[in-house]
Amino acid sequence: MPKRVFFSDLSSSWDEQHAGQEEQERLRLFSGHFRLRPGDRVLDAGCGSGRLIPVVCDQIGLDGSLVELDFACGMIEINRSKPHPGNVTFVMADAHSLPLPDNDFDKVIALALLPHLDDKAIALKEFHRVLKPGGLLVIAHQMGREALDRLHGRSSEPIQRDLFPENAVLESLMAAAGFSAIEILDEPDHYVAWGQA
Repeated sequence: MPKRVFFSDLSSSWDEQHAGQEEQERLRLFSGHFRLRPGDRVLDAGCGSGRLIPVVCDQIGLDGSLVELDFACGMIEINRSKPHPGNVTFVMADAHSLPLPDNDFDKVIALALLPHLDDKAIALKEFHRVLKPGGLLVIAHQMGREALDRLHGRSSEPIQRDLFPENAVLESLMAAAGFSAIEILDEPDHYVAWGQA
């Protein structure tokens, strides 16, 4: 089964899993790692069913803007159907080939996305391309790298082999894509990597 279909089929249960108040509060606390500022233009790459919209919009305000991007039509449909501010737009596209202009975003957030990218080097170059000079890429997961790899290893195809790169490998991939000031925080209960365009 293609990943696009897998994630589209998963969209309703994914949305239900992340809709609870406790999960939203956990995400709100975690979002401090995104380093958002009022007025930021943000790309939520691999946005899923839209759980970041309220969190990001609270922090960027009405002067900012948010692009929700996913390649799974089921995710985008659920996302688009929810109430959202007028500064949120939706794009159905693959992170390996972003239909977005160069130097357009202050932040690119890739929450729970990186292991699922078949060609991480190409996707990272695309993230770098759409960021403004000095913009920030945030790769984030609400569990550590080892726990994430165990979870995916117990999953079904097509994500069973979607493993997270070793920290040194990810740092090399990010540097090769043009990122600098790379930081990686790998804790048992969360993982965040930052890179500056």
